[in-house]
Amino acid sequence: MIMEASLGVKVPNNWVSAVGNKYPTPIKFIECMPYGDEGGRGFIEVDTDPVLVNDMIEDIRAHPSICRVDFSNFGEGKFSGSVITNKCVACRALTGSECFLASARTIGDGWCEWKVISGGDGSLANLVKRLKDAGCEVEVRSITRLNDASVITRRQEEVVSIALRSGYYDYPRRTTIRDLAKRMNVSPSTLGEILQRAEKNIVEAYFKRK
Repeated sequence: MIMEASLGVKVPNNWVSAVGNKYPTPIKFIECMPYGDEGGRGFIEVDTDPVLVNDMIEDIRAHPSICRVDFSNFGEGKFSGSVITNKCVACRALTGSECFLASARTIGDGWCEWKVISGGDGSLANLVKRLKDAGCEVEVRSITRLNDASVITRRQEEVVSIALRSGYYDYPRRTTIRDLAKRMNVSPSTLGEILQRAEKNIVEAYFKRK
């Protein structure tokens, strides 16, 4: 059963908590993925006063877990950039959890709000356990079913669930669409179409709820 969940996550001793505690401006995570053996790479967006952003960037750079920071100014106080860390327990918890991080943003006091789409049965509970085992504080704030007919079909749910469990959405991917298609006894083009339709419906359902 595919679910959408809202989680409150507080990761210990990382730059997100340190900077989030100091500045009221939300930091939005557009993408987050593992990097190297233990690190993580995030593409973030900040929308605030340019002077404040410059201070935030310097504080991010100064954190001991940071390897590299690259930012661009898109005008009107909007900044986007890449942040690479040498250790990210949150990225590691997500990897192999069969859950997909749809979005994340800081909400103050070192907390982040995660919007997560789960895979098979028990995958959300597994993610929460992995986060807690890594020393994170976790609050499950809401859970919504995403498997009714208005969102995705039963076949789409089955295909997306298998793809998640097989590591198709991991970074780097642990399987290919050809291998998945062979496993499901369909052509790669047919499987690609099913995945694309399901992903579109899931994303649309997510934004309708915002």
